[in-house]
Amino acid sequence: MRKVSLAVVIVVLFFLPSILIAQTLNIVYVNLQRVMLESDKGKEAKNTLTVEAEKLKKSLDIKQDELQKMKDAIEKQGATITPDARAEKEKQYQIKLKDYQRIYNDYQTELQQKDAEFTQKILKELEEVVRTVGEKEKYSIILEKNQAGILFASPSIDITNKVINLYNETAKKKTIKK
Repeated sequence: MRKVSLAVVIVVLFFLPSILIAQTLNIVYVNLQRVMLESDKGKEAKNTLTVEAEKLKKSLDIKQDELQKMKDAIEKQGATITPDARAEKEKQYQIKLKDYQRIYNDYQTELQQKDAEFTQKILKELEEVVRTVGEKEKYSIILEKNQAGILFASPSIDITNKVINLYNETAKKKTIKK
């Protein structure tokens, strides 16, 4: 009985290294931030946000010009108008200034919300793309470069370009189907 169990132990020890080699982990990483910046959908989202920001900036510039004109008028008329009239104009200026600041904050919040919506939508789509790449290439683990805290990794295990290409292809196929 001891000889049989000793034989089993010897066989297991003999084959264990080859079993472990066959089960090596295939670990890669992807830089999702780079995918967001370089993919077609990411570029499209960035352009949309840029156009929206330009529109809002133009609107704010108009209001800022109005404020500057009011301020200049108050300073020019300062000595020629009554103190009550000056106080009223300054009060109107302060009201417009607060309105401008509120609108500015609202625009900032709106842009941040739109950015978050675009990001969430793209990340949800990327999750499926990364899963597809992982299953197709038989990767054991796919890490996100920035979130995983990777300080160094060989560029040979970076699959970011694969993910970008597949994501672009997937997006084109979905566009054609619509």
